[in-house]
Amino acid sequence: MAPTPTLEAGQTTSTRDPVTVWLVVVAALIVMMVLVGGFVRLSRAGLSIVEWDVVTGVVPPIGEEAWEDAFAAYRETPEYQLVNEGMTLSEFQYIFYLEWAHRLVARIAGLIVVVPLIVFMLRGTVGVRESLKYWGVVVLFGLQGAMGWVMVASGLEDRPVVSDVRLTIHLLAAVALLGIVVWMALDRIAARSQTTRERAPGSVSVLAWVTLALVVLQIGFGGIVAGLKAGHVSNTWPLMFGSFVPPNLLSVVEPWWMNLIEPLGSHWVHRWLAFVVAGLAVALLATALRNSSDSVVIRWSWALVAITGIQIGLGVATVMLNVPKWFALTHQGVGIAVFLAALVITHRVTVSTRAEAGAPTPSSVTETVS
Repeated sequence: MAPTPTLEAGQTTSTRDPVTVWLVVVAALIVMMVLVGGFVRLSRAGLSIVEWDVVTGVVPPIGEEAWEDAFAAYRETPEYQLVNEGMTLSEFQYIFYLEWAHRLVARIAGLIVVVPLIVFMLRGTVGVRESLKYWGVVVLFGLQGAMGWVMVASGLEDRPVVSDVRLTIHLLAAVALLGIVVWMALDRIAARSQTTRERAPGSVSVLAWVTLALVVLQIGFGGIVAGLKAGHVSNTWPLMFGSFVPPNLLSVVEPWWMNLIEPLGSHWVHRWLAFVVAGLAVALLATALRNSSDSVVIRWSWALVAITGIQIGLGVATVMLNVPKWFALTHQGVGIAVFLAALVITHRVTVSTRAEAGAPTPSSVTETVS
């Protein structure tokens, strides 16, 4: 009989967790949907499809008659009548395909959420009880799609723009969905880790959560600014209309707090809230360097400071260049990166892992091969 080879202590087999890989893919698709949605919005293509056909909408119009019917429906909308009157069929086809691609990505993402989950359950990789949280993600995907249509429908009634409130809700729902999926993936990674990690000091944990909350708030104001096209209010920086605090900032409408979600106020808040986030990121880094021995938290804190600085630079450039499409889209993408960095830190300082001595883990096994 041949010698029996064994794995020494510390050697591992390939044990990549398929559920974690699936969650990471789903997260990447959510980011893609956000970016494609931003491009569609900046291209004024979001109102080109006036119906929400979940099944039949997979296929774009085929043939001249079908395209004429779709174009005729679009010509009944406020956007065509007030903004794009005189648009040619070929111009309509361009914006139609942009919105169609956005919806197609959403449908593909939905399938990639549902189909692997069913396979995992059939194979026993995920039990029924554990699957409930993943089915919750499926439900949230469906609600996100429905919210997208509710948003689009608001621009088909009496004005050629979607509701800024509905757009912001749609954006924040996507961010929440992304956060949930990434948190689940990080949970699985932490559970499979062999390292022993104590819970972070309270000061680091509190700062991480506050920073994450402010990042989400800043993204929300970004959605309001985008929905109101408030980025065009002022193309100077750091002053607006010659002042750090523009005249009538809180007196355009009543009550005063409503000004914070009007074009002038939302632009001003979004502009300076970015520096509050940057200050928190720096404070988080300083506190982690002083109080934490976790090198992962420290590295991600450095990354958060760097990404936030890049994001502020992009925001300033976007304003001063009068909101060029690709600058605005890059600004949106880097904003998601800021959120993800803050989320990773928050998860790391919140969830402690302890590998029990002698307990088997997925990444440490001893095999006997005869």
